Amino acid sequence: MPLDSIPTPPKAADPKETPPITGHGAKLAHLTIALTELIKEETQLLAKRLTKDAQSLHGKKNRLMAEYRETLNILQVNDKLLGPKDGPARKYIRKLTDEFREILRDHARIVLRLKSVAEGIIKSVGEEVIKKDRPVVGYAKNANYQMPAYTRPTSLQLNQVI
Repeated sequence: MPLDSIPTPPKAADPKETPPITGHGAKLAHLTIALTELIKEETQLLAKRLTKDAQSLHGKKNRLMAEYRETLNILQVNDKLLGPKDGPARKYIRKLTDEFREILRDHARIVLRLKSVAEGIIKSVGEEVIKKDRPVVGYAKNANYQMPAYTRPTSLQLNQVI
């Protein structure tokens, strides 16, 4: 994506607090804001148990993350593009990144919570299926346990990304 075609972030910070940033620094700031808003939206959808709606955001999120990673790599290689170490551009990007990390922590918490709920449900269903399909064990003519000749294998799996 060319630098001049970067979309305006959904909810930009206060213009008084935003230092003049150009080039890859501006692109990183815009991508960080856009990803923060997108992940906030996805977290809210997951909290409301609207997983299908949250899943529809994956394409956009993956595209933004790829651009973010690419821009971050460029800035790590060319460290001087952001100006001095304690400059206002770096402080602003650091502030945006801290907010982004906090949103990611909240997002990870809810995803892990939903994952453990889903795994618990699958485990419970699996245990119930095993109980119902348990073979009847009786005694044979020689007073030993009679094992069934054939038992059906039981397995469950959930193969869906949330």
